[in-house]
Amino acid sequence: MDGEGFGYGIIGCGWVAPAHAWGVRALEPAGVRLVAVADQDVDRAERLAHDFNVPHVYADYRDLLRRLDVQAVSICLPDFLHCEATVAAAAASKHVLCEKPLARSLSEADGMIAACERRGVALGLIMNHRYFPDNLRTKRAIRDGALGRVLMGSVVHSSALTGDPSGTSPWRGRRGLAAGGILTTQAIHFLDLLLWFSGPARAVKAWTDRLVRDEQDYEDTAVLAMQLRSGALATLATTNGAPITDDFTGTRLEIHGTEGYVVLEGDRLRLASVRSGYALQEIQLPPAPPGAGEVVFGLGHVYEVMDFVTAVRRGGQPPVPGGDGRHLMAVLTAAYASARGEQEVGLEDRPAAYSDLSAGSGDLLIQGGGRGLGE
Repeated sequence: MDGEGFGYGIIGCGWVAPAHAWGVRALEPAGVRLVAVADQDVDRAERLAHDFNVPHVYADYRDLLRRLDVQAVSICLPDFLHCEATVAAAAASKHVLCEKPLARSLSEADGMIAACERRGVALGLIMNHRYFPDNLRTKRAIRDGALGRVLMGSVVHSSALTGDPSGTSPWRGRRGLAAGGILTTQAIHFLDLLLWFSGPARAVKAWTDRLVRDEQDYEDTAVLAMQLRSGALATLATTNGAPITDDFTGTRLEIHGTEGYVVLEGDRLRLASVRSGYALQEIQLPPAPPGAGEVVFGLGHVYEVMDFVTAVRRGGQPPVPGGDGRHLMAVLTAAYASARGEQEVGLEDRPAAYSDLSAGSGDLLIQGGGRGLGE
């Protein structure tokens, strides 16, 4: 299908949608076009359409899904609409790239995965922090054994970027509308990195609380302790009660192994020690379209949309598959259950999630490592 045109749609035209649109625009030379956008706020959809020269605008995303010239969609809707929209897109035979978290529950995640499998379409999850160059360098170093056997990982994350429910997303932090609090809004990105680097979790013990945001239904502060399937141990501590309004300033991730360690701060590699004779790889991603640099949270979404479209056009798996999103929900579901009962909660064994540690998001994008985009 690489030699043919490829139509794309965006469902939900809020603040993250332009980042997806830039990813589509980057692939225009390869025949990819943003054909249609949909949002119940038609004015918002019209603004996005104007900015990216999109010919078709819909108030109801189901009308977009009826278009035969759309092969894939990004779902940029609130948590409580992810399952419904994904199932509808799958029924219309569209590949789906869904914003995080994948769903509000494991049952919803399973329904989304099953719907896509039935129709033979791909289901991918947005995890844009994987596409920062130093995170890609770290992944490749761990994959190559440069740290030896991973023993321990840790994340400290503080960000109020999406902590205020009175802002543009009043559904956040509300029971029945959101999947959870800080764990599912922002910390999920760094839980993903931790598991992407180190492998899936086996068991979780957690503590959650509302220390600042009493108006929310979910936690603003949490600590998770995890045993990974490899036997390594990991922790994640997070809050959105502190006055940091980005995802970088208050974030630190460490991985320690038998032959080395890495320390990332704000998605930048600050310290590293690797086994003798190993050189950390330089990562060169393709240039982004002029204007994409205006995305305030970086180019990760842009590159993941490019990677996703390139993968599905070649008949491959999404770079961040739905199974990873399902495992994230399993970890967080276990964390919430543990926090309520103050005990460790085991996870069922689903080896597909995070089990292929040799797989790397960005492999199709990094220059010099294979065929170019759109080939």
